[in-house]
Amino acid sequence: MPTTSQAPDALSIDGHVFRINYDVPKEITEELEELFDRDEKYEEIPEHLKAYEIEPVDSDEIEAEELARREKETKKNMEQIKEMMRARREEESKKEEQQFQEETPTK
Repeated sequence: MPTTSQAPDALSIDGHVFRINYDVPKEITEELEELFDRDEKYEEIPEHLKAYEIEPVDSDEIEAEELARREKETKKNMEQIKEMMRARREEESKKEEQQFQEETPTK
């Protein structure tokens, strides 16, 4: 089965990532690829090309946000479980009281 290759959508130069191809003009992509091939330093990249730099994503920050979201969700679920258990205990207590009243002879 033949495979189709796709052009990359980013490349890294001196630890900085730049968008290429797709929504980037062909001339810009070619300039960035040329700098990449020459192993240029970031300081040597022309300012007009730096507009295509992608801000780095802090995976630790994303993980911390996800953990905080999960913790909040877990607390909410625990509160719901506690409330359900409390309501069930009240219901059982009322049933027991009712049974006791029915079983106790009145004078």
